[in-house]
Amino acid sequence: MRSTGLRCSLIRALTAAAALLLSLTAPPPPVWAEGGHDPLVVPTSHGWVRGAAGHDGARVFQGIPFAAPPTGERRWRPPQPPARWSGVRNTTAPAHPCPQLPLTLLPDGGPVLPGESNRTGSTTEDCLYLNVWTPARTSREPLPVLVWLHGGGNAYGAGSDYNGAALAARGMVVVTVNYRLGALGFLAHPALSAESADHASGDYGLMDQQTALRWIRRNIGAFGGDRNRVTLGGQSAGSADTCLHIASPTARGLFHRAIQQSGSCASNGGLTPLTLSAAERKGSGFAASVGCADPSTAAACLRAVPTTELIRDAGQGAASLWGANTGPHVLPRPPRTAWAEGRVNAVPTLSGSTHDEYRYFTALYVDLLGGGPLTPDSYAALVRLQHGDRAAAVLGTYPASAYPSANLAYSAVATDQRFACPARADSGLYSGRVPVYAYEFHDPQAPPFIPAPHTPQGAFHASELAYLFPMDSVPPLTAAQRRLSATMTAYWARFAATGDPNGPGTPAWPRYTPDRDGIQVLAPDRVGPTTGFVTDHHCAFWQQSSALRGVVR
Repeated sequence: MRSTGLRCSLIRALTAAAALLLSLTAPPPPVWAEGGHDPLVVPTSHGWVRGAAGHDGARVFQGIPFAAPPTGERRWRPPQPPARWSGVRNTTAPAHPCPQLPLTLLPDGGPVLPGESNRTGSTTEDCLYLNVWTPARTSREPLPVLVWLHGGGNAYGAGSDYNGAALAARGMVVVTVNYRLGALGFLAHPALSAESADHASGDYGLMDQQTALRWIRRNIGAFGGDRNRVTLGGQSAGSADTCLHIASPTARGLFHRAIQQSGSCASNGGLTPLTLSAAERKGSGFAASVGCADPSTAAACLRAVPTTELIRDAGQGAASLWGANTGPHVLPRPPRTAWAEGRVNAVPTLSGSTHDEYRYFTALYVDLLGGGPLTPDSYAALVRLQHGDRAAAVLGTYPASAYPSANLAYSAVATDQRFACPARADSGLYSGRVPVYAYEFHDPQAPPFIPAPHTPQGAFHASELAYLFPMDSVPPLTAAQRRLSATMTAYWARFAATGDPNGPGTPAWPRYTPDRDGIQVLAPDRVGPTTGFVTDHHCAFWQQSSALRGVVR
């Protein structure tokens, strides 16, 4: 009798231990599976979190850690798991952006972009956090997930700059992500490579993004998301980084569709990652500029440099922008090579650009910060400086006399070279392997981010974001623009759910093929395919020209 009691006690103890072990290793169940549970309190793999209630049962969780703070000895190392916490962690306010300068460059001291991070900047390296928006729950079926990588040249911005409520209301879970920026996110240096198991350095920002995707794969079910329907997307640098993850072997299985908005990497004209050796040379020059020129002590020296010094020279021009390099295991080969060899994460892709991308940069760097509008002569001189022996051909294709102003002529050159034609080229490259849906956002009256006395901005770079993510800091959308916003959020949500943006209530969006070359125009007065994109943006010229080397980050 006593032995039977001992045996029962032992069985109960082993059962309890097994249950505890499973609770620590298995993904947490969806909160809706737990009857009567507070939907604002959700379990994650490192502890419970409490979010805030949104409209009509929607929820938002802000500032959830997905990695340990990359501080001290963890600076310039791959991200590590966050520490577990006890109790319920309050996640009702965003975390600090990753270190960056404020972009308060306007003459009145205002920011040049609408995000809060652009107004405040940051010096806080403890910044690897993400934010989750969920819709009001109408079904027990897991929902598609959109993971958003912010733009900002890999030197500015934060996930918390983007309000995912409007997209979540379309029936998906939206996640926005912080990742290390500037030198802290992308510095390569021989001393850092020497201490790495891969004998490589750089790409820490990409590692952060992939770590966030792994966190999502483990935890998104607890928020009602489907870990097998994850769409990775972004705009500008976030788009180019998405393009890089398509080519990254370490991102395999972490996402199932992709959205690229105004940022390319796989074709001529898009972002071209540096080789590891070139990135290390650039990094050595940066290290010397902050007082760490001695190779034998550079790693320790760099880790002792104050954050303010590391972001002081982030730079405003394209040559100063930070980005990925090839050589680390995250990106062993350039994306174009990966596509040629068939070594890519081939997923359905929604990809495009805005009609007047570069007008924003012309308004900012020429009008507001450069002393005034271009003249025909200064336009020609600038083209000669930037295009060398191709300048005559560029000026012949884009004569100042063909445009209302020299500013608009220059904007057209850079729009077509750096954004429009590379986006189309990426779509053509992808379409041989996967379904592609290509678009051009074309609202000539999109709400502006900055004043532009000499450059009507039209559908400028990042102008489509206000139609997907509500922005209180820009003028409100008109009724026609709100209808376009509704169409776009419906397209984006259906694509995240199925890999195809088409569905009831929206105009048909044909799949992109190079022979048909149909690109969906998204405008307040028209939504539908056009075959005039190539002519409008002179893509045949740029395809033939060796000048197609634009930098888009």
